Amino acid sequence: MGILTRNEEIILIAIWKLGGNAYGVSIRDKIMDMTHQNLVYGTLYNSLEYLIRKGYVASRKGDPTPERGGKGKTIYSVTPAGKQAMIDTRQLNDHIWQDMPALESG
Repeated sequence: MGILTRNEEIILIAIWKLGGNAYGVSIRDKIMDMTHQNLVYGTLYNSLEYLIRKGYVASRKGDPTPERGGKGKTIYSVTPAGKQAMIDTRQLNDHIWQDMPALESG
């Protein structure tokens, strides 16, 4: 069972939601939209490299674009192992929160 850290979970969810349009800037924007928190690019890219080493994320070079001086973006995708880790983590979270008394605000 691969249980993700909260940071890993958020990054994988962002990549999954973006589908084939998951590259550095779009991932950061999606995470900031989902969490309403700032994310430094260095933190994001370090986490992406770690997720690649764990086998949860794959990367490939996209087509070159004139806007990028002929360089292609690096496109990220969730691997089958990453998808399974997301499922395992969600099931654990659901189990932990099961029968949780209501949290009253105020």
